[in-house]
Amino acid sequence: MLRNCRKVFFKNNVCPIIIHKKNFLSNEYKCTEAWNNMNSSPVFNKISIPDFYNVLDQNYASKGVISAIDVDMFANAIKDGSHLEELKDLLHKLRTTAETGNMLDSTQQATVRNFIEYGEIKELVEILKDPLNFGVFLDDYTANILLDKLITLPDFQLAARVASLIMLQEEFNNEITCTLCQYACYKYISSYTPEPTEPAPAAEKNKKVEEIKIRVKFLRNPFFDDHFDIKDTHTLSGKTLAWISERASNNLNNNLQIIGWLAYKKYDKLSAFCEKMSSDKSFKVNKEVLELLQKENATAEAESKAILENCFTTLSKSEQNSETSLEESLKVAIENAINKLHKNDVSQQKQLFQSWAKLRDEKLEEQAQRLDRARRIQLIQQKQNEMKDQEQKLWFFENEDQIDLQIEEKEKLVDKTVLKKTATKTSDENYIPPEIRPKRK
Repeated sequence: MLRNCRKVFFKNNVCPIIIHKKNFLSNEYKCTEAWNNMNSSPVFNKISIPDFYNVLDQNYASKGVISAIDVDMFANAIKDGSHLEELKDLLHKLRTTAETGNMLDSTQQATVRNFIEYGEIKELVEILKDPLNFGVFLDDYTANILLDKLITLPDFQLAARVASLIMLQEEFNNEITCTLCQYACYKYISSYTPEPTEPAPAAEKNKKVEEIKIRVKFLRNPFFDDHFDIKDTHTLSGKTLAWISERASNNLNNNLQIIGWLAYKKYDKLSAFCEKMSSDKSFKVNKEVLELLQKENATAEAESKAILENCFTTLSKSEQNSETSLEESLKVAIENAINKLHKNDVSQQKQLFQSWAKLRDEKLEEQAQRLDRARRIQLIQQKQNEMKDQEQKLWFFENEDQIDLQIEEKEKLVDKTVLKKTATKTSDENYIPPEIRPKRK
């Protein structure tokens, strides 16, 4: 259809106005209005962010406890970017307490939305990369919003890093998330250039190196799990692309899977998959795949060159070549996924916001009742102590003998050595040393 329109335009010498789409996701998908309605409760108008943070910080410093619902209220009450550092601090403090298991899903979504809205995306990615200290994870909707934002900036390195977090969680349920992850990883891998390695400084020949020996209880055997231990973004992008592309067998995913195994440097799987695709008559190889194979072969080690050359030769023999570029195919896949799931995702988000608002009200009511109960118990104990003192005054003469016995027992418990030490200490303070005179001749 688009090709026919272009032919008509150029045939009639009419220059078409091309409107570039800035975002894949519409503003409706972000459900900003529904999110603001969830946080329009009158209780938020009573919160002073600086005072609230000081109270939470003092409670944590004195008691070592912080409430999950208080952190949720703080995260949802933020109205400007000046309090993001305090939110980060509270998330870390909550993570160090037993209350971290009660952390609300709305807290995590509020954290992601706040950092995106106020332009601190790099800081957000660092928080997401450290779940042990902050406990913030992406769900399908926040992942889509964040990936869409990074892709349209564009910052494909950060986008690929976020996509790798989805892969590490192994959550490939949402088709929009999967296609956005594929697009981010492909764009990063295709534009990747390895950083030049600086030569190591030459060591001085005659300089002695002092050995430092440290006593340790035991040595831990080196272990690499090939999943959470991967730190290189390029390798993570390759694994993400390969794993996500495995979930469906079509021409686009098959081409992306080849690129994924290539960037992941799993040449045995790459070779086996290329052999499998060469026997598939419906498979059409993209020229971008062949270009990346040649690019990798130019910098590969001698052991891997033979495998990569064999893969290139195998794919080059394919009878059919895809005319559409991989990037255009990925954009079409993203649009199809959005058209398929947009309405359902929007309705589910609105339902989630309503359930979160209801859960927050319940948690606040429970906390108010708990604090009221603790306050009443404290007042009762205080009243009992006052009554006990008053009773002792009123019945002093009747219980004088018993009180004397109690005083004697308490005096026996006092350590006499403490009294001696205090006595010697006071006497030492009043001590005047003798005057020393020279000897007579």
